[in-house]
Amino acid sequence: MAVTYVDPAAEESPPAEPYELFLDLTQRPLTLGLLANGFPDAANFMDQVELAVAEALPGVTLKRYQKPTVDPVTPEMLAAITSECDGLLAAWGH
Repeated sequence: MAVTYVDPAAEESPPAEPYELFLDLTQRPLTLGLLANGFPDAANFMDQVELAVAEALPGVTLKRYQKPTVDPVTPEMLAAITSECDGLLAAWGH
């Protein structure tokens, strides 16, 4: 019986493109939204994100949002987020 060896290394991928942050995180007042989707543990994950962001960016106001389902963000919720926040962090749990 022959043994087959499989190399678990991924194929080469294109180089990562740097993400340029357009939001000035040193500017105050600054309000960031934290959006958890309807999947289990997304809100728990955002609890930890909130703690980390609060520690890394003292003085920043954080607003929590919770999608009731895994459906796309409603136009009403999107309007609220864009009117209340300067930026948004979204969590997609499973």
